[in-house]
Amino acid sequence: MSEVLLNDITIGERFRKDLGNIKDLAKSIEKVGLLHPIVLDENKNLIAGFRRIKAFEVLGRDRIPSTTITLEDLRNGEIEENRERKDFTASEMVAIKRYLEPKLSKEAEKREKRGKPSSKLDKGRTDDKIAKACGVGRVTLRKAEKIVEAAEENPEEFGGILEKVDSGKVSINYAYDQIRRAHKHKSPPPLPTDEFDVVYADPPWHYNMKSRGAEIHYPVIDELELTKLEIPFAKNSVLFLWATNAKLKEALNIMASWGFTYKTNIVWVKNKIGTGFYVRGKHELLLIGRKGDIPLPMESTRPESVIQENVQEHSKKPDVAYDIIESMYPNRKYLELFARQTREGWISWGDEI
Repeated sequence: MSEVLLNDITIGERFRKDLGNIKDLAKSIEKVGLLHPIVLDENKNLIAGFRRIKAFEVLGRDRIPSTTITLEDLRNGEIEENRERKDFTASEMVAIKRYLEPKLSKEAEKREKRGKPSSKLDKGRTDDKIAKACGVGRVTLRKAEKIVEAAEENPEEFGGILEKVDSGKVSINYAYDQIRRAHKHKSPPPLPTDEFDVVYADPPWHYNMKSRGAEIHYPVIDELELTKLEIPFAKNSVLFLWATNAKLKEALNIMASWGFTYKTNIVWVKNKIGTGFYVRGKHELLLIGRKGDIPLPMESTRPESVIQENVQEHSKKPDVAYDIIESMYPNRKYLELFARQTREGWISWGDEI
């Protein structure tokens, strides 16, 4: 890392005019220092850090810490060990990618016109090389790009999460998952149009918790949204609906709104103790509801009311539930809602597949 005179920096036209609250940024820099140096190319053209430059101007400083990234970083294939470690924000990584990509394209075109053989740079993917110059992997760089693109397209919804990533409050992986899930939540797959007489559902319950809950793992949905789903139930059908202890009332309301009468439940007893505000949960309920005149299961196929299966990844229900349902109601038209996997003989509907 080195320092550069502000007057020596060339700032292009591509930087945003809306700088936000520069005075607050200046106060923060004055108090805790500059956490991330600006990024320049070898000719002192600015790649990232326009707001930091403006904050230094507010503070009356004429020099600012900087780091330089060049095409040589990519040609060498890796950062030289004697150079400073790169520690870029998500926004900076994307700025570097956008800066280097057109230059690399031009170089490749020139080599092609001259008929030159492939260089060392050509042997690796361009985005791999850029990611390595930024000190991350290609997948991480691509996720950072998606976060920045989302913030640019919808600053009101996603601008805040980009700021949290750049400030280190949340990880790139977490922010990327939140944005991906938000997009999926807005554009869910269309429900099937056939009628189904056996429906199995594991809703992604919304808990209204102050701390991060299930939404870390998948897009959640509230009770009102669930009641509005137009699910193609057959006139005579049965519903198997998972409910956590805290959402039992909501689950019964949803079952009724879908036209089912609650009949009984199966208890899944887990091998691990979870959390809870009153008791630490160790079980979930698979509610069973009936609509119309679908027959009761044969006595020989009626299962025990308790499942004892180990907990797997977050929220995944035991696969034996499929076997139980198919045994109780064989040769039916099966639909799984909010599915996380597919199963032969079933229509599976959900964001995660």
